[in-house]
Amino acid sequence: MTINLKIALVIITFIYIAFILKEVKRKKLQISLSTFWLISGILLIFAILIPNLVENLTKLLGFEVQSNMLFCITIFVAFYLIFELTIRVSKVYTNNISLVQEISLLKNRIEQLEKEKK
Repeated sequence: MTINLKIALVIITFIYIAFILKEVKRKKLQISLSTFWLISGILLIFAILIPNLVENLTKLLGFEVQSNMLFCITIFVAFYLIFELTIRVSKVYTNNISLVQEISLLKNRIEQLEKEKK
């Protein structure tokens, strides 16, 4: 990898990290959810700056080609993210059902109180 490409990739990664921090500051992204993206940005910087890191990891993990290792890692990370988001959606769905039930009970109670007043 040429030095110009490394510099460009590091700059782009810093812009990526700055964007994530900006979204956290604007409260569009929760801190707990942003940690994954920040860690991935930092790991990307390490992978760019440390010579032969990807090549050595490829050999260590037993992959023949670097691209295969990167695709495999990307697929596993995507599966993890999908699973994590599925868990969060399930929790929101359950909370939503509870809120609807509670609102219905409160609405019913208000109607009963209004009838008793008349």
